[in-house]
Amino acid sequence: MTDIEESITLYPGNFKALRTRARIHLHLENFEGSVADFKVALEQAKFEDSITEVRSLQAELKKAEAALKRSKTKDYYKILGVARDCTEADIKKAYRKESLIHHPDKGGDEEKFKLVVEAFTVLSDPQRRQRYDMGEEDSEYGSGSGGMGGMDPHDFADLFAQFGGGMPRGFGGSGFHSFHSHGSGGGGYPF
Repeated sequence: MTDIEESITLYPGNFKALRTRARIHLHLENFEGSVADFKVALEQAKFEDSITEVRSLQAELKKAEAALKRSKTKDYYKILGVARDCTEADIKKAYRKESLIHHPDKGGDEEKFKLVVEAFTVLSDPQRRQRYDMGEEDSEYGSGSGGMGGMDPHDFADLFAQFGGGMPRGFGGSGFHSFHSHGSGGGGYPF
């Protein structure tokens, strides 16, 4: 990083050095610094009329802005304890593990359990996951504001029934609902 800093000090308009520093900031999760450097690099590339570099920098800036936006909301990958490049099977496995740990009827934290369900709801749907990864707002969650994500309360009742308990307070349920009572046949959930 020292070499990059010296290069930028000597040649402040060097968009390639700025781009490199922006990438380093992104890797280190310094998203504000990354976005700022990508913006300056983009302006300099435009000034130098480097069309190919402008397109490349625009794409990288968009990814950095999405990462910055995500950093200010809930990180569903961290909530489930999975990498950003994980598979659908990894998401299901992590969901099962985390939901068992945080389930209120098993002595877990109800708020953490809600976050686990929310994270799974978004990441298990390929289209919603793609929107989330690009930092686009999900109409059912807003900008990471929480909520039930459009899930019917009966879905939660069925989920809780799988663990042998009724709906905890705060979900609006009125006790135990059988998983099979809604005709799902037991195949509606990933566990």
